[in-house]
Amino acid sequence: MKSKRAYLLPLWLGLLAMFVFSRAASASVVAPGTIQLPDIFVPCPGCTLEASVNSGPITISNFDGSITMTLDVVSAVYADPSNTFGAGDLDFMYQITNVSGNDSIGRVSAGVFSGFLTDVGFTFTGSALQGGLFVDGTQEPQLVSRSATVPNNGATIGFIYNGLAPSTFGPGTASTVLIIETDATNFKAGNVNIIDDVVASAAAFEPAASTPTPEPASLLLLGSGLVALGTRLRRSRA
Repeated sequence: MKSKRAYLLPLWLGLLAMFVFSRAASASVVAPGTIQLPDIFVPCPGCTLEASVNSGPITISNFDGSITMTLDVVSAVYADPSNTFGAGDLDFMYQITNVSGNDSIGRVSAGVFSGFLTDVGFTFTGSALQGGLFVDGTQEPQLVSRSATVPNNGATIGFIYNGLAPSTFGPGTASTVLIIETDATNFKAGNVNIIDDVVASAAAFEPAASTPTPEPASLLLLGSGLVALGTRLRRSRA
């Protein structure tokens, strides 16, 4: 009888081959409940920086102090004229540096993206992005994912560093710039989580629903209603 390892070896090799030989292909839009290879983006020519935040050093440890990690997290949002979903729609970007410690990063997760379309990946050339916020990191995610529609409605986007092989995202290394292209046109404060044996959270940004602009006809009706109300109040006082 073959061992369990013998049965798993072909699957492992198949996944690894898919990862290696599909690097140049563009990933499809990441729908809720899926896990796939990341897209590889060009460095967003013409993007306009809308907002950014740098966490500064974040030091975390487990309950007995045997595992420690110091991180630096840079997050930004850009208006992207070449966005997959529409010119000027928003890209959300993150770069994590594993500054020091004794643990490797297994996953980076960002939220909340419920109700928005997403295309997820990274760029090798972070230094080319507007604002001088990013560097050309070396640690690229092996896989990307989006949580299922139940129970959290596809809210969480994941960048996975240990999905096909053990993570090499150890101390002294920085991620490539992680990118979530969306069909959003507004944003608000959000967060990004860095996960392995310990978990850290840093400030970031997330999509926000657009505020609809009243149509001229609606404004006219509103104005007419206010005039009528004012007339009625004057008559009541008289």
